[in-house]
Amino acid sequence: NHLQTLQLRPALPAHMKYIKGGSFEMGDVFGEGYDSEKPVHPVTVDDFYMSAYCVTFEEYDAFCVATGRAKPGDAGWGRGKQPVISVSWYDAVEYCNWLSRQQGLTPVYTIDKTRQDPNNKNGDWDEKWIVTPNWNANGYRLPTEAEWEYAAREGGKKVRFGNGQNILRATEANFDGSASYKQPYSEVGEYREKTVGVDSFKPNGLGLYNMSGNVWEWCWDWYGNYQNSPQANPRGAAGGSFRVLRGGSWGSLPQGCRVACRNSNAPDYRDNYYGFRLAFVPQL
Repeated sequence: NHLQTLQLRPALPAHMKYIKGGSFEMGDVFGEGYDSEKPVHPVTVDDFYMSAYCVTFEEYDAFCVATGRAKPGDAGWGRGKQPVISVSWYDAVEYCNWLSRQQGLTPVYTIDKTRQDPNNKNGDWDEKWIVTPNWNANGYRLPTEAEWEYAAREGGKKVRFGNGQNILRATEANFDGSASYKQPYSEVGEYREKTVGVDSFKPNGLGLYNMSGNVWEWCWDWYGNYQNSPQANPRGAAGGSFRVLRGGSWGSLPQGCRVACRNSNAPDYRDNYYGFRLAFVPQL
């Protein structure tokens, strides 16, 4: 199947890494996390592809120019190969659709900006587009939260950080390594106070860079409580107030960079801690 897919899609970008599906125990397998990471529960995900890197300013700026939208600010940290920041969840799904069309693929998301999403429970924001996914489309999309954790854990291994390590070091990830925030599973090191290039440091065993630290990454899912029962390709809650973010950022403490850690925010919120990376499943 995998070989057949590659034959049908010879232009597969080199940075899209094949993630062989499988089953794993999702959540706080080390017993040291937050309540939101519990209960640990069995999850199975199918094969998918994930980008080795977060989307860069270079890539996102091309989208802005092509669509006539304002470019996000870079906080003075540079553009080019830096991860794009200050992008909302809505920005991310629009980028996915645009890139899909650029490459002759079927966009995953249908975006209706004319009505408010009845599943969006956030009372503080008026921007509530209805975004409907077609999971059978072959275009680019955001990873699900389960896919993200499975890939960050190198195919569901019991590993604490997204670079394949159980100790977090500032020479291997971009986070707040200040002495006052040291944990038993981290070492004191440089706090850079800004992003670094998307291919900085050594990737994990699946070839994925900066799955812990640098920027929080938007995932598809509405944020909700975990289920205790086994899940197959879970896609999150049916609705909610916030979308999931994963991975920690340049400003995160070691706790936030653990692969089990869950963050969330309103889908129209932008911050210089937030970016995203792409996933897709080529359809035969």
